[in-house]
Amino acid sequence: MRQKVAYVQAILHEPDVVFLDEPTSGLDPRAARTLRELVVDLAEGGTTVFLSTHILPVVEEVADDVGILYDGDLVAEGSPDDLKHRAETGEARSLEDAFLELTTDDAAAAGAEATGGERSDG
Repeated sequence: MRQKVAYVQAILHEPDVVFLDEPTSGLDPRAARTLRELVVDLAEGGTTVFLSTHILPVVEEVADDVGILYDGDLVAEGSPDDLKHRAETGEARSLEDAFLELTTDDAAAAGAEATGGERSDG
């Protein structure tokens, strides 16, 4: 319940930017779906939503732009479709497939170099 109240507090004043860290963690399926729909509604209403999650089907469903971090480096960024096409085989069927291909050590090193090797130690 606290988590749901925190989300309501975060959006109550219609902020320009919202940061959500693992927002569906600990939510039942109904609440998780409601939250995903809320994220889409916020974005469509002009709010920038930064979403940190390991649940890639959620990212694929709600994100316009994605940054993939691997070992603290930004190794790829783009739309979910762009990342799927950029995967080594070019045949990634899902964002999860693309993530697995883009985060092999060789691919990640090339990606980190291409993105400027930005490091996230958080």
